[in-house]
Amino acid sequence: MWVYWTLGVFMGSVIVTFKIMPESVETDLDSIEKELKQKINPQRMQKIPIAFGLNSLVIVKLVEEKEGEMDRITEEIKSIQGVRGVEVTNVTRSL
Repeated sequence: MWVYWTLGVFMGSVIVTFKIMPESVETDLDSIEKELKQKINPQRMQKIPIAFGLNSLVIVKLVEEKEGEMDRITEEIKSIQGVRGVEVTNVTRSL
């Protein structure tokens, strides 16, 4: 974990789980995975079946605990072609 002092405030990292929904069943999740690896380099990525052939991607990312960082990553994910929506499902402080 990267820990440092900035302006007298203790800073650390949080472990964030994002659920990513594709636009449709026909959306190529492999291309979304590839672009996610290039843009945000998640620590873990998994396909989760939803229903009727639709799968979502669940990713885990270590995020620096600073204002606006999760929003920046969420917008980066939303900018990927084929992504319909992004939801933060869990946030945990890292040790």
